[in-house]
Amino acid sequence: MRILLVDDQRSLRRSLALMLQNAGYDTADAASGEAALALLAGAPFDLVISDLRMEGMSGIDLLREIKQIQPGLPVILITAYGSIETAVDAMRLGAFDYLAKPFSERDILDKIHASQVMRVISPVSGQTHSRPIEDEIVATTPPMRALLIKIGRLAYTDISVLITGETGTGKTKIARLIHEHSHRNGKPFVSINCASVPEQLLESELFGHMRGSFTGATDSRAGLFEEADQGTIFLDEIDTLSPAMQAKLLSVLQDRQIRRVGSNKPKTMDVRVISASNQDLGNFIDRGHFRSDLYFRINGVRLQLPPLRERLEDLRLLLEVFIKRYGRKYGRHGLHITARAMTHVMAYPYPGNVRQLENFVEQMVVFADEAGAIDLDTLPEDLLQYRPQAVEHMAPPEAVAVGTFAGSERALIENALRKYPHLSDAARELGIGRTTLWRKIREYNIARPAGGELKRGI
Repeated sequence: MRILLVDDQRSLRRSLALMLQNAGYDTADAASGEAALALLAGAPFDLVISDLRMEGMSGIDLLREIKQIQPGLPVILITAYGSIETAVDAMRLGAFDYLAKPFSERDILDKIHASQVMRVISPVSGQTHSRPIEDEIVATTPPMRALLIKIGRLAYTDISVLITGETGTGKTKIARLIHEHSHRNGKPFVSINCASVPEQLLESELFGHMRGSFTGATDSRAGLFEEADQGTIFLDEIDTLSPAMQAKLLSVLQDRQIRRVGSNKPKTMDVRVISASNQDLGNFIDRGHFRSDLYFRINGVRLQLPPLRERLEDLRLLLEVFIKRYGRKYGRHGLHITARAMTHVMAYPYPGNVRQLENFVEQMVVFADEAGAIDLDTLPEDLLQYRPQAVEHMAPPEAVAVGTFAGSERALIENALRKYPHLSDAARELGIGRTTLWRKIREYNIARPAGGELKRGI
């Protein structure tokens, strides 16, 4: 394996090269981004490791150039200025991973190994995969950005994943995202909602059955675990499994073997298991409703999806994405949402989360007037009937076009600051973090006099 090291400090290049050569890797080094591109043009490399901050061409600029000429070549960026925002920006542009100084030899060797596992050849297309995860999900808030970094690091492994979160937060989408960015992406992704299948049929659905094993079994049939062999199975609402099914599933996960109903012959399976629940499984265990040993089997890594009401910035972007999506679907052009309608949309708590927002937006697009306006008479009843104080005392409305929702967001912030002079209280009212609120105040140039009265900045 040949690795190109890029850093404008000679001592760092030499120490890193020595570390990797001792581990058995072949290395070459470049003192600048321009020199690195010249080396890449003349010889093949399996990986580029570059410092983020360099004189001249930065690591980000080098990453952009590499993705233009060799999109499948993995790039790991190293910096002493580590932050979630910088890491996600790099991953958005196609970086494989991000490493903050100081790092251990084990840290970088693990990432090198992971980069090669991800460069698998698809049995269908024969192409390497190096797709930025952020292209597939809206995530601007820190919890969602951190979640995407975590997904990027665990996707290439076979570790079991438990996804938790309220109904409608996107657990199935995250499970599919993990599969599609794993080395199993050329094999099946099989999904089942455990609550939707009657208990007496669930064992057959999961593990298959033999002909004549029960009334109505006129033919032998493979179960979902067999269909997912070498791929991924997603078990949604796993908390609804009966004690008997929990025991059978535990046995399958421990032995990596299934037995069809009516058969004593085991079949070995190579399946990655991703589970999901909208319930607190720890509480279920305490109440004796869920086996602790099964919990530890499925909970190799836990991903907690935040509710939409805690993702105010993402809500705005999701709204725009859905309006554009359904505008294309129904042939509606020039769609725009009025500020008074926007205040209702932003203030609603969305107990059904992203799924509920998408359903609402589809209705809005369908009932928008001939000019494409989404106003109060276009909103679903649930939005209109929910009238918190923030909506009732909103400033006079003005039209807000799709893609320019800032005017309405500013109005919401100003209204919250009128009610609550302290940032912590205002942030709690808006459902965002104090740091995010402070950044928005600066972004919109909102002045906050000592007396608590709000005036717009100049």
